Amino acid sequence: MPRFDKLLVLDLDETLVHASDTPLARPADLEIFDYHVYERPGLREFLCWSFDAFTVGVWTASSDDYASAVVQHVFVDAPYFVYSRDRCTWHMDLDTRDRVLLKPIQKLRKFGFPKERILFVDDTPSKLARSYGNYVRIHPFEGAEDDTELAALAEYLETLGSVPNVRAIEKRGWRKSSL
Repeated sequence: MPRFDKLLVLDLDETLVHASDTPLARPADLEIFDYHVYERPGLREFLCWSFDAFTVGVWTASSDDYASAVVQHVFVDAPYFVYSRDRCTWHMDLDTRDRVLLKPIQKLRKFGFPKERILFVDDTPSKLARSYGNYVRIHPFEGAEDDTELAALAEYLETLGSVPNVRAIEKRGWRKSSL
C-alpha cells in the first residue's frame, strides 16, 4: 500500500523517456516501431520510489501499442492504469487556432481519487491546460545523460504527499520551493 493517498499520473515521452527516429550517440535502451527509446537517468529508482509513495498511473498522448511497449519495458510494477492518445480530448486553442490534445482530469474520476489528490507530471503544459492545479511541469528529456530531473522531482513530490489539497499549492517554480 502506498504511503500517500494520492494518484500520481506520469507522462512517457520527454518525461520518463526520449524517443527518436534518429539514434543518439549512445545505444538506445529500447527500440520500438523504428524509434530509438532512451530512459531518463534515474528512471528505475524514481519508479521504485513512486510506487512506494503513490498510486501510479500513466497517461501519454502516444499510441496505445507504443505506450504498452514502453510500460512493459521500463516499469517493474504494473501501473494502476495506462491511458494513451485515445483517452485524450482534442481542443481548439482560441488564441493560436491550433488543435491541442488535453488530458481531462474528469476521465480519472472512476478511480475514486478526488481532484485534490491527483498529481500530473508532464513536460507539455498545453495538455493540462484545464488542470493546472494538479500539474507539476518537468523539463523535457531529450536524451542528456547528465539529466537529474527525476531525483529533484522525487524530493518535491515527497513534500506534496501529505498535503490534503495539491491544487492549493503553487507548483510553478517547484525546483526552488519548499512547503
